[in-house]
Formats: sequence, structure tokens, C-alpha cells
Amino acid sequence: MMNADRLVNHFNLSQLPFGRAVSDAGLLLHRSFAEALARLSLAVSTRTPALFTAEPGLGKSTLLGHLADSLDKTATRIVYTQLCSCGPFGLIGQLAVRYGLRPKRSASQTAQGILDELARSGRGEVLILDEGHRLPFTTLDELRLLSNLDFDRTPPFALILAGQPPLRETLAQPELASLHQRLAIRTSLSPLTEQESADYLDRRMRAAGARAAIFRPMAAARIFEKTRGALRPINNLAIASLLTAATAGKKHVELQEVDDASFDLENS
Repeated sequence: MMNADRLVNHFNLSQLPFGRAVSDAGLLLHRSFAEALARLSLAVSTRTPALFTAEPGLGKSTLLGHLADSLDKTATRIVYTQLCSCGPFGLIGQLAVRYGLRPKRSASQTAQGILDELARSGRGEVLILDEGHRLPFTTLDELRLLSNLDFDRTPPFALILAGQPPLRETLAQPELASLHQRLAIRTSLSPLTEQESADYLDRRMRAAGARAAIFRPMAAARIFEKTRGALRPINNLAIASLLTAATAGKKHVELQEVDDASFDLENS
């Protein structure tokens, strides 16, 4: 049976490729990624509220992690939370707990306590709210309590609201116009192009220890055709193709291995 260790040894790799964690060596700064990173970096440096959206599997979490890793941890406090559920205290109450504060009687009082805490901070404050598309309208509306600052004042923190495209649709509702207008920097991620997809496959393999190209050009082209440049599906099909090739005793991935792996994935 082909397992992870045998796969790594078969292709003379140092580690299993296409894992969820992406090292700097395996990170492809493709055009869309670089543009989104530049805009979010500007949002952090200027404390301008930002909206960041991406379809599932395009690398949103990877980009946010890379952004966080690029900041000076001694001079910056980063609060990152995935907004799957805000519990009985709501969004503002949950954030208060993350900042070590006790929620007060009302959301507005709690929000003011958070703002006072951030204003006193001697560090750069960055608040990243991920999975925002899962939040109902009423919860998103709470963010106004943190963003309802005078335009002439510099906010005490940088806010990045991230999620999938339905988040944009929710924010477009007239009742959320105040919040939407304050998210002055907006960016998104696009799928890889065919060339970027081939570069990504090669980069991830070399980061895992490959000394030569493992995926033949036609195989890489078929992976792009099947995945349309979405990173997570690329990872899934690439590792499945490697397993198929290794099981057949092959040292490279050809078109046939991708087709066989794709069939298995689609029919499993």
C-alpha cells in the first residue's frame, strides 16, 4: 500500500508536498496574490478599514497568514478570529474577550471599551475578522459600533473584514451602507492562470525537495483544465496524481496519471 512515507521516498522528496501549511519556499506570489497583499499591507500601515473576499480554495487564509507573518510582532498586536459563531455575547462581546476585557451591559458600551483599550495601546493594532460571510446581517451591523469614528480621526486599529463573495452581497444592503462605505480598501483573489498553475505545481514540488520537474507539461495543463486554477483543487488533484504515478512505479506525472486520478476523485 502506498503511504505518505513511501510517496516521499519514491520521488526522493524531503517532505510530503501540497500540505495545508505553505512555507515561504512554496509560496507563489502570483499576480492576484501580490496585488491583494499590497492593498492589505497599505490598509494596515494606514489603518484604513479593508474588505477582502475570495472564492473558496483560492488561498484567502494563506494570504492572511502571510500578511500576519510579515508584521513586526514586537510592535504589533494581531487579533485574528474566524467568525463562525459569536455566542450569546455577540460579535462585540466576543472581541472584548479576545482583548482581555469584560463585556459591559450593552454592545455600545463594550465597543467603546474596546476602542479605549486600543487607543491606549502603544503597539500597532490589527483586527482580522475572517469567515465574515457566515455572519447574519444583525451581527455585521454590530461592526458599526467599532467603525463609527469621525473621518478626521485616525482609527486606533486596522480592520480587515474577510470572507467569501456572499459577504459583498450582504454589505451591499442599504442598512449596512455606513459600514460598507468605511471599508475603503477592497480587494479579492482570482484563480491562477494556466502558466501560474504550472509554476505553482513546480514551486510546491521543489519546496518539498524535488530537484527536477515532476509534472510533465501536458499533465500540468490538464490539472489546470480540471481545477480552473483554484489552489485547493489543484492540491487535491496533484497529490492524487502523484499517488497514481507512484503506485504505477513512475517517477514523473504524465497526462494519464492526472486523468486516472481525476476520475477517482470525481467518482469516489
